[in-house]
Amino acid sequence: MLTLDSLNADKTLSVFIAVQFAEKALLICESEYPKDMRPREAIKAAKAWLSNPGKETADAARSAAHAAYAAADAADTDTDAAAAANAAHAANAVAHATHAVANAAYYAARALNADKESLTHEVILESLEWILEYKIENGQSFAEPELIFDLLNEEQKQSFLFNLDKVA
Repeated sequence: MLTLDSLNADKTLSVFIAVQFAEKALLICESEYPKDMRPREAIKAAKAWLSNPGKETADAARSAAHAAYAAADAADTDTDAAAAANAAHAANAVAHATHAVANAAYYAARALNADKESLTHEVILESLEWILEYKIENGQSFAEPELIFDLLNEEQKQSFLFNLDKVA
């Protein structure tokens, strides 16, 4: 089963994965609080940082995270609070990548009433193509390459093997 540790994630990959968790739980928050855009804005700020990493987008993500945490505090139920907190953790991952992505996984599972390990596996599997391309492009390795390799399609395996010297 894929875990966050199996990715050997850097800051960018951590933020990307945290955003994936947040987007899974966002509908729960928006269905209960359709006018509260703070969680959506936190996700948007994290994505802006992914597109353009820098001080300005990091500061915006930090501000959006604080707002989404406030939305979580104002929520009426644990599920709604978990969904909003999840968005906050996605934006907060810009500053505190490893810790925030683990929190995003926890709160997404809580909001979706899912098993954290299974949800983590699902999110990583759904994003595996992007993750593989990112890792190859940045010359980064996986902590458990054999586990990742077994989940790739034939084309991805060829790309993985061809670029093995880059990701070793």
